[in-house]
Amino acid sequence: MTENRDCTVAGQRELGEDYFLLQVAWPELANQVCAGQFVMLGLPDIGEMLIRRPFSVARTVASEPGRAPCSFEILYKVYGRATRAFSRLRAGAVVSVLGPLGRGFWLPDESEHDRTEIVLVAGGIGNAPFPLLLQQLGPRAQHVSLFFGGRSREDLTLLSWFRERCQVITTTEDGSEGRRALVTEPLAEKLDDDPNRRRVVLACGPQPMLKAVAEICLAREVLCQLALEETIACGFGVCLGCVVEQRHPASEFERYVRVCTEGPVFDAREVIL
Repeated sequence: MTENRDCTVAGQRELGEDYFLLQVAWPELANQVCAGQFVMLGLPDIGEMLIRRPFSVARTVASEPGRAPCSFEILYKVYGRATRAFSRLRAGAVVSVLGPLGRGFWLPDESEHDRTEIVLVAGGIGNAPFPLLLQQLGPRAQHVSLFFGGRSREDLTLLSWFRERCQVITTTEDGSEGRRALVTEPLAEKLDDDPNRRRVVLACGPQPMLKAVAEICLAREVLCQLALEETIACGFGVCLGCVVEQRHPASEFERYVRVCTEGPVFDAREVIL
């Protein structure tokens, strides 16, 4: 159930190269959010920040192992004034949070898991929703493949954390980590290696990457889900600032869908990028 709250910052960690991990205390949200969903994050003083910003929920955190989560984390990179303001927050600060919002990833149930390979594709900060997804998979995460690409090694945040939980294939444009290539190259090779294997590809990253992933999967008839990154101003479908075109609209009046409510995760067969 979506709520609007002022929440306390539990902590913040700088990961280097302007990447940060912000921890926010809100047990109820941490226990109900699904991977791929997001929150709108702002500061209580609208004079300091008028419009909240959307962020994927990256992970949930428990006070002790085996306990229910009591907080959630936001993985982000400083790009402008708003994210710079978030980077200055410390434990005890207050943030305004609306969430959880949107439609997240949908996964094979346990009866189908042995027959369906889960393949993740992340470009840069597009890895943000995947830690929570691996948390939700639990022991099944060890069979997941993550194709993780960035401009350089510094863009592959939480890389060690991912490597402890799933199979990771890295690419960088400068060759500083893994293969020097775009992340879509080894993805296409994997899908072609065993074309009859049942798979589902989950992707998040910049639009050119998502478009390429969608084309690769559609051409091979591989199920594919895309977490879209659009400019979201309200988070609940009122402003219509985050629409994308449907591939097969029922009528001209249904040509577009809202990323914040119908998404942000879409089947690649649903939308045109």
